[in-house]
Amino acid sequence: MTANGFAGTGQLLRLILRLDRIKLALWLLGLLAVIAVTPISLRAIVDAEAEADGTTAEQVLAEQAALIETNGASIALQGPPDALDTFGGRYAFEIGAFTLAVVALMNILLIARHTRAEEESGRAELVRAAAVGPWSALAAVGSVALITNGLLGLGTSAVFIADGRPVDRSLLYGASVALCGLLFAALSLIWVQVFEYGRAATGMSLAVLGASFALRAVGDVQDNWLILLSPLGWVQAVDAFGDPAVWPFVLSLAAVVVTVAVAIALVVRRDVGAGLIEQRPGPPQADPTLPHPLGLAWRLQRSTLLWWTVGAVALGALYGSVISSIDDFVEDSEAMREVLEGLGMSGDALRDGFITVILSLIALITTAGVIQSLLRPRSEEVSGRAEAVLACSISRRAWLGSHVLLSLAAAPSFMLAAAVGLSITDALVAGGFTDVGATLAAALVRVPALWAVAGIGVLLYGWVRRFSLGVWAVFAGVAIVFLFGDLLRLPDAVLNLSPIGHVTHLPGGDQGWLSVVVLCGVALLGWAAGIALFDRRDITDA
Repeated sequence: MTANGFAGTGQLLRLILRLDRIKLALWLLGLLAVIAVTPISLRAIVDAEAEADGTTAEQVLAEQAALIETNGASIALQGPPDALDTFGGRYAFEIGAFTLAVVALMNILLIARHTRAEEESGRAELVRAAAVGPWSALAAVGSVALITNGLLGLGTSAVFIADGRPVDRSLLYGASVALCGLLFAALSLIWVQVFEYGRAATGMSLAVLGASFALRAVGDVQDNWLILLSPLGWVQAVDAFGDPAVWPFVLSLAAVVVTVAVAIALVVRRDVGAGLIEQRPGPPQADPTLPHPLGLAWRLQRSTLLWWTVGAVALGALYGSVISSIDDFVEDSEAMREVLEGLGMSGDALRDGFITVILSLIALITTAGVIQSLLRPRSEEVSGRAEAVLACSISRRAWLGSHVLLSLAAAPSFMLAAAVGLSITDALVAGGFTDVGATLAAALVRVPALWAVAGIGVLLYGWVRRFSLGVWAVFAGVAIVFLFGDLLRLPDAVLNLSPIGHVTHLPGGDQGWLSVVVLCGVALLGWAAGIALFDRRDITDA
């Protein structure tokens, strides 16, 4: 069996490339576009400031580096402040940890799509009935991940080389980006063996990614050993444009090899379609709430919503543990004190600003959870289960409205959970609670931004089912504007399209309530129109 264990790998590889030719091309083009625009925009900003001050671009970079190195919020979001006085180091910093997280997300979805999802649909069993080895599916999707990340790494290196960065350093940075994707692809291969359902496997992979991002953020801000627990921290510790380190590459490559070997070993220890963790048998009697639309929707979504809530608490808690160190940055940095005094700000204002940035970032991340919740009806429809349910005495409006109601409740639940986690760990570190009510209010005021995106998703689903996945494109646009809008020097008209940009409430500060009302109005219109359109279209209309 060992000799033929990889039989048919070539055919499966070609099949995956054929099926994913558009998705992977869009992923690569989108990521490379963000990476390519970063040097262009940043160089334009630096050159303009140097011309205005009558200095050189290198002096401007050095001055900005001195400020960024004391800015805990920027470090938490972007990564370690290495070689910021060079263009290459600054480019790598601006591209940052969030872009690497998106690279990881691309690989997580790729692995789940061509392993666990194929088994759930029954197609994998049909394929295995042919002359295909037990490890062929893993080898094929792993090869696609290798090709995809290799192209991404080469494209990234090409962008830096075209900008005039050293070839060896550019290739090293591109290799680190590719290695990031391969790390999370390998980790995902483990989880798709453990869990029977794709949602659980993807959710656990995303939980690892979220924990990795948070541990890296805390480790970078506090400059301690926590980065050793984060795969994202390993990748960024390469420091391609500063003092390159060898150990991150060795550790990352070893992790990839070990996890792939474990995944290969686990494949033959389970049946096709099953997971290593057996599903518990259901209760002998159905829950009395199941005949009701809301009870059924809750039963379908409860695991996803609970895991997202736990993740929001953990994310808030990890960021809350570094809030107290922001004051230390101000006390130890004369440059930062001068900047704050010039702006009329105090250390408390810096603390509020850090909390504001973190809550906005958490709002962006948890928007993905709200989208996952509102797309559950689409999954039920695609699988054919929705048609059977709607053949009973449940109306379409009640069925879809129940799922929408859970998405509506998910947004404040996620944000409150994050704010509570943030406040508790901040209190444990600082020795007492500080402005908990203001932090909770700042978290809740961001909820309408999540609702607005969800409203667009419901509208697209109600209109035509295949359009519903377009809400992920909306999410990607919001993320790009939020994370890179200032760097890309986007016009105000584009910046105003991001709902998160309209809810910038600081703890203890003011919020323009007209923006909140407008966002709620967009959400309500989207929900109402989506449910009305769904009530009129054919249930099998893809």
